[in-house]
Amino acid sequence: MQLKDQQRVHQAVNYVLANIAAPLSIAEVANHVHLSAFHFHRVFKRITNEPFNQFVRRKRLEKAFHSLLRYHQPSITDVSECCGFSSPANFSKAFQAYFGFSASQHRQGALGINSKNGKLFSKYGKEISPALLYNGSLSEQESEQVKAQIKRIEVVSLPATHYGVIASTQGYAIEGIMDAWSQMREWLAFNHIAIEPGKTAGFCFDNVWLTPIEVCRYESGYEIADIDMAKQAGMCVRAQAEGRYLLIEYDGKMSDMQTFYLWLLSEYFPQTRLTITYEYVIERYLEINYEQDIMKLEVLVKVH
Repeated sequence: MQLKDQQRVHQAVNYVLANIAAPLSIAEVANHVHLSAFHFHRVFKRITNEPFNQFVRRKRLEKAFHSLLRYHQPSITDVSECCGFSSPANFSKAFQAYFGFSASQHRQGALGINSKNGKLFSKYGKEISPALLYNGSLSEQESEQVKAQIKRIEVVSLPATHYGVIASTQGYAIEGIMDAWSQMREWLAFNHIAIEPGKTAGFCFDNVWLTPIEVCRYESGYEIADIDMAKQAGMCVRAQAEGRYLLIEYDGKMSDMQTFYLWLLSEYFPQTRLTITYEYVIERYLEINYEQDIMKLEVLVKVH
């Protein structure tokens, strides 16, 4: 795959996320990345496994889903506007059709309903409910097991850092992630950059309980100092923005990572008043051993 196509899709994804509240057309975004609408559509779908318009609509709805969970309870009108819907009525209709329950039921944690009447279940098989998000909860034993693998959890202030990144073309599937890292290692070797401990990271843009695994966006990343060189050499550059982050140091089994994220989303965050940006989660890798099922990393979630 040409890195130039990766760069264009990278720019397009960034543009959409930065302008999610505004009307967005495929012609506008294609022009932004200097491609015809026809060619852009093909390139975008090949790398993301998702048509552009479907991607935009899904990101709007998922942002709304998370926004409605915030403790300060934004109004339906405010959520509709910040997520780029033309009116509260259109937003409510789209939310109901996709998730299978209304925005009000979701915000209230209503009992006795689920997503089986929505597109999320009928097309993707994802079942959630307002009362039990993320399709499950942990037993007390599972929760304690996760907490035993967490060595540190605190809010920290971090400076801006830049990474060269290559996206998986198979979402969160392990084959796609491994291929993204293989391409990253090849690029680093070609440009005579030695891999140093603590400089590798993964950018995870999507929630597996809401998003089909094949369209989840994962980027392999390596910390770089010379941004201009990286761009000239065909690399996409992702900025870890300066600011406050929840830092969780995890030292445990790789196979338990999904349970860890379920604990983080369903138990830890609801007990705090931290507001999550939900743009992406950063995994800074310290040690990985696939054969022994070992994973040591720092998870960073940007918060307000």
